[in-house]
Amino acid sequence: MEKKYLYFQPQYVGEFICDSSKCNDNCCERGWNIDVDETTYKKYLKLDSEIAAQFEFNAAKKKYLLKKHPCPFLTEKKLCRLQRDYGEEFLSLTCKNYPRVTTYFGKFFERSLTLTCPVAARRILFQNKPMEFELVEVSEKIHGGERVLINPVHLDEKFLTHILEIQVAMISILQERTLTIDRRLIVLGFFLDRLDEIFSAKVFDDAALIKLISAYESKKILAEQVPFMLRSITLDTKKFSVIMFDLCKDFFGETKFTNNISKTAANYKRLGSFRKKFLAEHATFLENFLVNELFLNVYPWRFEGDIVKNFGVFAIKYKIFELTLISTALKNPVGKEELLSLADWFCSQFDHVEVYQRKIFSYLQGKEDAFNLLESLFEGSD
Repeated sequence: MEKKYLYFQPQYVGEFICDSSKCNDNCCERGWNIDVDETTYKKYLKLDSEIAAQFEFNAAKKKYLLKKHPCPFLTEKKLCRLQRDYGEEFLSLTCKNYPRVTTYFGKFFERSLTLTCPVAARRILFQNKPMEFELVEVSEKIHGGERVLINPVHLDEKFLTHILEIQVAMISILQERTLTIDRRLIVLGFFLDRLDEIFSAKVFDDAALIKLISAYESKKILAEQVPFMLRSITLDTKKFSVIMFDLCKDFFGETKFTNNISKTAANYKRLGSFRKKFLAEHATFLENFLVNELFLNVYPWRFEGDIVKNFGVFAIKYKIFELTLISTALKNPVGKEELLSLADWFCSQFDHVEVYQRKIFSYLQGKEDAFNLLESLFEGSD
């Protein structure tokens, strides 16, 4: 009997088909460091020395990288010459899997798509109904061998037992459409703060975790506890703009982009009516972005350390993205194509360049109370 693997994934993964005719930004033409695993490189050596000569070994990554961009194997018809001439088995793992991202949680796998693929991004970001998820069995033929690039997440057994329930609770919070995006993030912050307490305790309280998950999946908490959460959060615009400026300056230098982001953050309250109207008009787009971001980057377990600081990276990334959209919209109307372009740029920076996310995590590591810091990022009450 063929072995099956359990995958938890958004439904869009099973529906995705790479279609270059609908893709105006071919991934092979971009300046990404496309890496090739050693097994594939050895195939190229045996196949043709001229093919292997297009790569050089990177000691830091311990992989072979293309020497130049765009990909020298891309034909005039936007097809891969290696696949055309020799078959799919000669594609690298990166090329076989993009834009799919697979994560291993010890007992099951998770799979999602990165928004740097315009076909995937259009499908994900502009769906009107809340993103739906499914548990599916994947055959050895699809999963096995060298067909999947896997990012392992190393968690304690007590996490793994409840990981799906925790993720479903987080997703349901982000999809609570009676709340603004900021308020959903505040509620998620409180949930993760309590989750961190439970998993940091000397004695793990399984019953407390189950009670926490049930409470946040219940609509009852919206009436009883969320109003208190929101009243306790007051946006500190000055602190907000300093955080945004410090981080963007560290990422991109003191550029026009950095100055625009910090200026928009400093004027966050003054932009009240414009900002609230813009965010309300694009709330579904932002919700889909956040849910995909949470799942794709496996927050709040992206980096080793406490859960709240991981949430901090997630929240700060979102705020930089939000400010990018608002800064752009202040100058020119923003439609679907502009939104896609901005999402593509942002994810190219933060999902394809791991160092930026690590810098945010390091920034939070230097703070005594990361949760109090996060309070300055969100607008709880009007």
